[in-house]
Amino acid sequence: MPKDSQRKSVSDLKGKKVALNKGSNVHYLLVRALEKAGVAYEDVEKVFLAPADARAAFERGAIDAWAIWDPFQAAAEVAIQAKTLTDGEGLVPNHQVYLTAQPISAAHPKAVDTVIGALAEIDQWIAANPQAAADQLGPSIGIPAPSIKVAVKRQTYGIKPLSEEVVAEQQKIADAFFKLGPLLKPVVIADIVRKPSI
Repeated sequence: MPKDSQRKSVSDLKGKKVALNKGSNVHYLLVRALEKAGVAYEDVEKVFLAPADARAAFERGAIDAWAIWDPFQAAAEVAIQAKTLTDGEGLVPNHQVYLTAQPISAAHPKAVDTVIGALAEIDQWIAANPQAAADQLGPSIGIPAPSIKVAVKRQTYGIKPLSEEVVAEQQKIADAFFKLGPLLKPVVIADIVRKPSI
């Protein structure tokens, strides 16, 4: 929310414009937050924008709220004192996943495992070196290091295979998106999860 917004709860978003990425984790967060607040999904005007465009719309007041993830959220907090109306804590499970094309994964399992191992090492290094990570990541993504550091410190670390519980959570999200329209056909998450080869 803008720093001077008078909105205090998700229920205050009824009839308002909320910018977000269609089909993203924050899209699902909005779905669940509205549900918890007793506000119909249709009673909020969704404005589907990429992060840079949403930030510009947010700053000029063209939207009333912005559903976004780090490091973009941290950047808005640091630069323009944006305030958080709600987050996913206790509301939605949020997992970052790595994707690969199934034919590549099937044909080159050892190469995929090698990449996963390298990503795990990077993940551990970032967790142990937040300032150095922020200094390196900032210029490459165009967000100042102080904002990146805020995001890095809020991040959860540790790379592991998707558990049955996580797959079930992802299935709920897929089912919700099929019902709402971002997915044009049903998806069975368990059918597309890579099983570790080691």
